[in-house]
Order: sequence, then structure tokens, then C-alpha cells
Amino acid sequence: MTSRDAAIIQAVDQFGQLTSGHIWHCYFDNTNKFSMQRVLQRLVTLKLLARVERRLVGGNGGGSGQYVYQLGAAGHDFLGKRGKYVPQHRTVKQHMLEIADAYSEFYTAELDGKIRILNFLTEPDSHMDIQGTKVRPDLFMEYELVGQGEGRSLWLEIDRGFESLPVVAEMVKRYVHIFKYATTRDMERVPAVVFLVPDDRRKRSIESVIRRECEEFDDMLGVYLAEGFITSVT
Repeated sequence: MTSRDAAIIQAVDQFGQLTSGHIWHCYFDNTNKFSMQRVLQRLVTLKLLARVERRLVGGNGGGSGQYVYQLGAAGHDFLGKRGKYVPQHRTVKQHMLEIADAYSEFYTAELDGKIRILNFLTEPDSHMDIQGTKVRPDLFMEYELVGQGEGRSLWLEIDRGFESLPVVAEMVKRYVHIFKYATTRDMERVPAVVFLVPDDRRKRSIESVIRRECEEFDDMLGVYLAEGFITSVT
């Protein structure tokens, strides 16, 4: 097994599912796609990865027709996970893939020399409990703006437009509680929050929720369209 094989297996486990487009972008950028296909087929044959099905719509790396991968039985053992292997999911989980899409935007910005990624966490490692309130962001990113010496960190919520606004309001209230009651030491670990949304209508709706629930800390919460958001945070 190569170091790249191991990195792919670990990334698939961390995000839950990745498309061939994600894997191509992050691990095969300087080689041809036939090389990637051979590697992925070998990892599937060895049961280090399991192929779920094709992603039907859009996303990073070339639109439809991308296969989706998750951890296989041998990959479960390779990573030293406890218990009997059970496939994590039977179908494609678009939310997981959209979290990976968001990470890929940061990775692209790093390749372009705009930022340097210092750390990132996916669920459940991205969760935080302060003063009895738990927040569950989809993704935590810590990065540095190249040439500016400025470090930034963000919690990202990938909003697909399916949750009701009352549910979003409760989520915002939990973040407000964190901002309000975190100690000075806690605040060193508490980043700003960014909601990534699918369209302008959803953007206006969540911005309205934030204005209503979060006047005191509205500078700590932002809403951006998922497409092209990276220019606003870098």
C-alpha cells in the first residue's frame, strides 16, 4: 500500500463518502484519470474502499457520472476501527458530498496560493460543547491567508434548503449561546459561523433569522451562496 492509498482511505473515512471527482482533485491532480481509476479499482477489489453508486447531480470534479466511495471492510480493519464492519450507508449521501465540496474549495484556494490550510475537522470532531450547549457544525476550517500573516477559522453549516426556518433558528440560538457564555479561554477555540446555501431566496431567509435571533453577535454569523463562497472568506 502506498502513502497515497492510505491518505485516500483516511479521507474517505473522515468525510464518510467521497466522489471520484473529490479524490481526483485532491490526490491525482498531476496525473491522468486512468491512473486514478486503476488505483480506485484496486482499492475496491481489496475491499479497502466500497463503491456506492454514481452521484447523479453536479458537485466538485466534473458534474454527473462520478462514482461515490465509502470505507470498505478491509479499510475498516486497516484504520483499526472497533467492532464488526457494517457499511455506513447504502445510498449516496448528498449532504456528505457537499461538505466535501466545501472542503475542496479551500483546497483549490490553497493550490492557487491564496491560503494555507492549517487544520480541518469533520463531524463529530467538529462538534463543541460549552456551558451545556452543543453545536454541531458540518466542517471546521483553520487556515492562513498567504502573504498577510492573518489566521482565520470558521465553522461551516452546509444548508441544502430542506430544514425549516424554526429549526435553523434553534441552530442559530445555540451558536449565540456559545458566543455569549464562552469564557475568554473558550473564545480562543470559537470561530465565526458560515452558512452555505443553495440560492438567493434561502440566503435571504437565513439572513432574516440571524437578524432576528442574533443582533449582538451578527458579525459572527454569515450566509453565502455555496457556489463561489470561497472568494468571500479568503
